Amino acid sequence: MATYKAPAYDEKKYRKGLDTSFYTNSANQFAAQAEKNRANQIGEAQKQQQSALKQAYITRAQNQRTLNNNLAMQGIRGGATETSNLRLANQYGQAVGAANSDYANSVNTINQNIDQSIFDYRQDMAARAEEYRQNQANARWQAAREDYANKFNAAREDAANKYERKAAETQRQTEYWSNYYINKYSGYSKKNLKKAEKDIKAKLKKAKTANQKIRYQQALAGIGARRGVIATSK
Repeated sequence: MATYKAPAYDEKKYRKGLDTSFYTNSANQFAAQAEKNRANQIGEAQKQQQSALKQAYITRAQNQRTLNNNLAMQGIRGGATETSNLRLANQYGQAVGAANSDYANSVNTINQNIDQSIFDYRQDMAARAEEYRQNQANARWQAAREDYANKFNAAREDAANKYERKAAETQRQTEYWSNYYINKYSGYSKKNLKKAEKDIKAKLKKAKTANQKIRYQQALAGIGARRGVIATSK
């Protein structure tokens, strides 16, 4: 009988054909939504930038008007006016620079957060897909092992049944031919037994099947039994 040898784990074989598109699709859907969020957040940052630039312009205009009125009331002209205007221009430039810088920083932060969230989600989906593949491959392997064990046990049971049936048939043949030849040779003389024995031995040498061999062996046993009876009857 063959020895028990369960299937070894074959990663390529048991992973073949596994569908992990759910995880890929989920990552793509998350990325698409994240891109929409990116566009919305950058749009809000742009609105804030434009609002800040508008407020800086309004503030400059108001300050410029107030300065002109104050200087005119004081009768101040020349250098003082130029210096004041330069100061207002610098303040406006700083406000514009701050608005643009805040916008650039906001966009950079938005991009970093969105990119990181997409990366993290894809990594998570990749890890889950790998876990799914591993679990399914192991499940397939265990199923293959159980299937092999069931077939092996069924084959072993079948072989045992065949052996028992063969043994029972051998016993039946033995008993049948034993009784047959005991009865057949029960009236033979020594001379006839010797002749029969010679004939049976010749046939036994030529026998090919198990039943034939059993038959001739029991014939010889029957001849021996008859000789024993003859010997004890004297």
